[in-house]
Amino acid sequence: MSDVQIRPFTADDTAVFARLASDPRVTAFVGDGRPWSEETVAARASDALADDPVDRVGSSRWFIAEEQGRPVGLGTATRRDGCVEIGYWVDPAVWGRGVGGAIVTELVRAAPGRFGIGRLVARVHPTNEASSKALLRRGFSAQNAGDGVVHYALDVTPRFERA
Repeated sequence: MSDVQIRPFTADDTAVFARLASDPRVTAFVGDGRPWSEETVAARASDALADDPVDRVGSSRWFIAEEQGRPVGLGTATRRDGCVEIGYWVDPAVWGRGVGGAIVTELVRAAPGRFGIGRLVARVHPTNEASSKALLRRGFSAQNAGDGVVHYALDVTPRFERA
């Protein structure tokens, strides 16, 4: 298992995000499956840095995943109606080492307290077996296969107390 920790995304992390977003191996299971344009990267990074109130639907918090001080991925948590949707991208240089699962573990620890909601969800492309396994190993269950993706859910309400 990888020793990964997450920390809040900052403006200095935009280059890491841009590198991941322009890599077709990373974006293969995101949106339309194509690398993102510079304009899209800039707009999304700006949104991530907005620090919107966490009680607003659509508000998100981004995190950089680091292993021994080196960026290895990105995690996101976004407030939805009655839940928090998590997402994660892993640098292909560290694929197969458990980094994605470690990011999920860290998001499960961080997101409920940050948003005050214990129901977590994730949406995964049906052919992304590594991501599905990472979620299932951490207690998520597959809910349905709507809108071209498989929905996973985990309720951690009993395990956290709202601050």
